[in-house]
Amino acid sequence: MKKTGLLIVMFVSLISCSSDDSNNKADAVVTDYYGKWVQYTEAKYANDPSSKQYSYVFNKDNTFSKMRSYENINITLTGTFETIIKEDITRFVLTYKEKKENSFISNCTGSLIESFTLDKSGRLIDDARACDAAFVFKKAN
Repeated sequence: MKKTGLLIVMFVSLISCSSDDSNNKADAVVTDYYGKWVQYTEAKYANDPSSKQYSYVFNKDNTFSKMRSYENINITLTGTFETIIKEDITRFVLTYKEKKENSFISNCTGSLIESFTLDKSGRLIDDARACDAAFVFKKAN
């Protein structure tokens, strides 16, 4: 009887520890964030030039550049970033070197810090959406 109980416990343990391939695919998206990210917009707004004005480049030395190109005016800000992974949620925290354009840094406080959350589909969602900054970015090919 003890052997049967022990076998059942071992079987349940093995099943609960098995890995799922779909989780491995999600991890690949989370760790592949270096490079250029472009502003994502729904198809109905695709022809609006203001919906494609922002982009980011994340470098392996944890520096970044944020570019805005709109109506023949180009602005670039730079700084450092860190990724924070907690409870399967990846957040990007960007710290700018200086405040050239206050409205250019997307946050609710007016500080030099901007943050994004990486969603399950691999898009960066602006954490300032609480104050109507609903920017979304996707990794450029």
